Amino acid sequence: MADYKLPTTRDIAAATGYSQSAVSHALRGTQNISAETKEKILRAAGKLGWKPNPFASAYMSHLRRTKGKSAYRANLAYLIYNPESGRVTDQPPHIQYYFRGASKRARELGYEVEPVWLNEPHLTPRRLNGILRSRNISGLFVPGVEGPAAVLKQLQWRNFASVAIGFIPSKSEIHRVTADTFDGFALLLDNIRKLGYRRIGVAVSRAYDEQVNHGVLFPTYFSRERWRADCTIEVCDFATDQPHEIPVIQEWLRAYRPEVVLGETVSWRAITRMGWRVPQDIAFASVDWSARYAEIAGFNQRHELQGALAVDMVSSQITHNEQGLPANPRVVLVAGSWKAGKSVPAAEKRTRIVGSVKIDQG
Repeated sequence: MADYKLPTTRDIAAATGYSQSAVSHALRGTQNISAETKEKILRAAGKLGWKPNPFASAYMSHLRRTKGKSAYRANLAYLIYNPESGRVTDQPPHIQYYFRGASKRARELGYEVEPVWLNEPHLTPRRLNGILRSRNISGLFVPGVEGPAAVLKQLQWRNFASVAIGFIPSKSEIHRVTADTFDGFALLLDNIRKLGYRRIGVAVSRAYDEQVNHGVLFPTYFSRERWRADCTIEVCDFATDQPHEIPVIQEWLRAYRPEVVLGETVSWRAITRMGWRVPQDIAFASVDWSARYAEIAGFNQRHELQGALAVDMVSSQITHNEQGLPANPRVVLVAGSWKAGKSVPAAEKRTRIVGSVKIDQG
């Protein structure tokens, strides 16, 4: 049997009447020809047996981006929008964990991850795009953005593969990897109940609940109805996670007197400033467990794994020569896990424990 030979650009040009240059632009998907011309060429190429080769396309794209650059290194940008500092070590723990996981996985695949500060003084959209080009950036990570910096609105997304990490608006225009907080919070409540707690309190800000696409309050209300005959679940929802909310939380704590509270850092601060001992007076579980405070039980959202998976998603886009905002953004959900800790012992043992959990969370 004779070997099958794919048509060349010369073959396709001869069949369509267009130049080889036009055929090349059509096959590469560039914007240098009209959509009508591109469609005609691709239809004819398909009839001749042409099929795209994503690996060849990615390699040619790589050559075009790096032409004339002797020491090319494939770089990925980790965008930081913190208005105060662009240093990774100054960011909240989960942002640092994303970066750590992404950096480790990137090195395994031959990339390097560089922080890029979006609120650097005098940074304009034009200058940002220039910086990304000069650093040979081929992929972008957008971690934990609640309200993206204005400079992102004019970013030339068509030049990059991109993935968001963590909690961002649910109607994101780019691919995203994040924790499955809905199932995770249900897991959190279930473990609390199995430990014997029957007066459960959930103290979270509405701002946090919105960030996680209502992955806290929905499972809370569902569980409250499901377990109504077995235990009570009361909710304290306040506006933000800022210190001025502490008196509201403390008033709720005094009125309800829960055995255990599931909450954010601001809820922990409200408890400790009242002088209540954890876990003797009240147990506490964090909605976002951190290895830095391992004595506090909670939901492990596996931030480093999220960062690593984000690298895999960007790498796949680069391999398949996919840049720009996707028509159908994908969301990858990471299953978290329950992390036991001294702050939530079995309910029957709580009042007999000697020595409180004392952790300064700022």
